[in-house]
Amino acid sequence: MAEPAGGPSTARGVLLDSFTGATDDAKLTQALSYVSQQTCKPAIVLGQRSMEFKQPRQVFDGLAFTGLISGNEFHYNQRVRISVPGSGWLTLPKGRTRGLYVGNLSFEGDSGTAFFADQGSGGPVLWASHFENLAFNLFKHVMWGAHNAVAFSGFWDVNNSYDTPFKLWGSDNSYWTDGMLIDSPRMGHGDRYHVWLPNVSKTVVGPIFATARANVCALRLDGGRGVVLNGARFDAQAQAGHPTLGSQLLITGGRFVRVRDCWFYGGMSDPGSAGHSHPAYDKGIVTVTGGAGIVLDGLMFSDGDGVQPDATRPGTPHVHIGGGSGIRIRDIQASGAPVVRRASSVPAATIVTDPDVPVSVG
Repeated sequence: MAEPAGGPSTARGVLLDSFTGATDDAKLTQALSYVSQQTCKPAIVLGQRSMEFKQPRQVFDGLAFTGLISGNEFHYNQRVRISVPGSGWLTLPKGRTRGLYVGNLSFEGDSGTAFFADQGSGGPVLWASHFENLAFNLFKHVMWGAHNAVAFSGFWDVNNSYDTPFKLWGSDNSYWTDGMLIDSPRMGHGDRYHVWLPNVSKTVVGPIFATARANVCALRLDGGRGVVLNGARFDAQAQAGHPTLGSQLLITGGRFVRVRDCWFYGGMSDPGSAGHSHPAYDKGIVTVTGGAGIVLDGLMFSDGDGVQPDATRPGTPHVHIGGGSGIRIRDIQASGAPVVRRASSVPAATIVTDPDVPVSVG
């Protein structure tokens, strides 16, 4: 590979600081120009320092950004400050973009900035791209858009979001298969989620560790098919006086959904105060209002077990079924007797449980 005009390349790619420019944005302009012209595109290496970018950038096939050490929210190794109020730093062209890579970096935003510019239904699609070992702190949104065959790997740390950080749809994705810590106490009132999946198919999610505070629901699934939520831990800062007011997992639709080996603590502390758009969304720690062929397998519900304070009111449903069909609840565990309820509009035959778990109406 020929050396960039600004300076040397490394085994990991070309150094941002090897390019000329009075600001980080000016250096990045030179780096992007160089990389875009290469047949085999090198990664742009962001060094072990603080830097700031204020200019939106349109991505292209094969674009890669990397740091040298895994990212974390505490900026021990580097801090990449992003400020593009009212928009996002990375924008997608029309159609599909493939082969992006972002890894080993710590990003910090602000209340008006998204990492990727938000996309709506029918917009561009990100294909076959890889994101790993990343931290996102103080962003409005991180990613809102359509994905196909996108992988989130390594360890992630997402904190202090001002709104739902992830709203994703598409197919064939693998999200946070090595883990993620996510905790966003800065969110405002209303419908807020750590992860919102309005229509994903053939996608695996987790394990993640989500600390859902106040009105925030950790994960919402609205549709799609063939979704597996694996080993997630839905927690709350109940001991610090910040439990989850309503549901921690909300499923409103989808076909062939499997939720396996997930942990729940601190949910449904005061559902009437959650302030969500529909009261049906906060009927149980896990609330199901729709969908077909839903398996809830090996779920664990803790009331603190003498180690953490109990922020869940006695008698609160661990699982509430307000709609849907073909629902199986297997190997559920709880600190007390498991409480499973169904709405009166849901036929009893819709729900199959282990014989020692009764289903009440309410």
